[in-house]
Amino acid sequence: MYNISALNNNYNVYMPKANTLNGTRGILGNNATNTVAPLPVAFKQQGSTQVFGINQVRTALSTKDEQNKYNEISSIIDKKTRKDLQSLLKSGKLLNNSSNDGTTTLDNLYTIATVQRAEGLDRKNILEETIKAIKHPFIIPQKFGDIPINIQTEIINHERSQGNIISSYDLDVKSSTCPAASIEFNLAHKMPAEFARMVSGLTSEDLCVTKRINVNDLSQGLLDTIWMLNEFGTEHKLENWNTLVVKLRPDKNAIVRAKIQNSYKDPDERSLVDVLMQSTFMNVGAQNTYDSLIDKRIPKYNEDDSGLIDIEKNFAEELATGKGKVCVTYQKIDDSGRLVGYECEQSETLAHIQNTLNQGDNVIIGYTYCDNDNNVIGGHEITIIGIETDKKGQKYFICNDTDDGISEPIKYNIDELLPKIHHAGIPKSVLIDNVEFIEGWKELMQIYKETKTQREVENSIQNNRLTVLRKSA
Repeated sequence: MYNISALNNNYNVYMPKANTLNGTRGILGNNATNTVAPLPVAFKQQGSTQVFGINQVRTALSTKDEQNKYNEISSIIDKKTRKDLQSLLKSGKLLNNSSNDGTTTLDNLYTIATVQRAEGLDRKNILEETIKAIKHPFIIPQKFGDIPINIQTEIINHERSQGNIISSYDLDVKSSTCPAASIEFNLAHKMPAEFARMVSGLTSEDLCVTKRINVNDLSQGLLDTIWMLNEFGTEHKLENWNTLVVKLRPDKNAIVRAKIQNSYKDPDERSLVDVLMQSTFMNVGAQNTYDSLIDKRIPKYNEDDSGLIDIEKNFAEELATGKGKVCVTYQKIDDSGRLVGYECEQSETLAHIQNTLNQGDNVIIGYTYCDNDNNVIGGHEITIIGIETDKKGQKYFICNDTDDGISEPIKYNIDELLPKIHHAGIPKSVLIDNVEFIEGWKELMQIYKETKTQREVENSIQNNRLTVLRKSA
């Protein structure tokens, strides 16, 4: 989920003639639902024309080393997962090497199987959850697991000993991790080897994954990228003028949630893999202030302590995939949170999405929904994976939603969803010829912080006035 901040739309970064960032985030509060969103229907491939990426595949084990790795993994997992593993081999996903270091999905599963995992995490469970997620990424949810009462008491007492006063109510969260869950889905769906490599690192004793990123592949230049890494508190070093090495970690309490899901996972809840993946992306986007126990963060650019704003999601997505994505805002929302217009024609928005799909990428979008007066009352983050045209010529977006309880692709009527799209992560190459680029990340983020400070001062003054009035009364 993401929330629309009260920032105005005067500060542009990347424009499809569009200003960037209105500051969107995990929109709804913890008790919100998506029932007022455009209603999706389950997607079936029959009678449709689709646009998906095409990958080169290798579907047979070709060396003794690969056969030995396959046999070792097979000896650990259960019968059902062995069928999934075999299916991954036949589909080419098992020998896919779309990872940051060129290792295959098989290589990274083998590492999980043979190298010590973090205390409290079971390698069999990790292997099975990882294979399932790659085989069928639509099962990846953002729903938090419930915590057994005895463990709640232990957590609450420990937190209080550290000076953090929380209750069982704080631990019963509804999840604002849809941006992070969408990134996780995207990796499992499009980059299975990197997904497995990240699982290997995040479930290791180091609870960390290292990535080497080609600066030229990102949306910004070297200096601005380093500035962003410093602004977000991401551990990094410059290996050479073209390569950055970054370390991505979940928050310190993610392992607590992961251990609980290792032993107490219920149907439709996040697995331990989902916990560590989503906590990592939330923590990266939230400048290392995210807390998995209560699904909250310390807001740096506005007052809301849940979810991620769009620039934070975009930053986390770039580091997760190593691919440059520009966060483009399509809606105009005024200071009161009212939708007042659009930055470009709907046909141009559709072209951005279509061309991204044509390149073989998915598109993570944030959409809004409004009341009868066009006041934004909520929104959500989902992933567009393709486009379907039915026999009557009507077009649909084929999507994945990590919060709909449906473990299959869903579809939205394009004419209905397009006006609701607030922002999307679009490759810079798609935008080069038809948008105006204004480099202003530093200025924009400084404005965010100054606006937040100004509001805090105004709120403090107002609260003091109320106190004086009460005393006078």
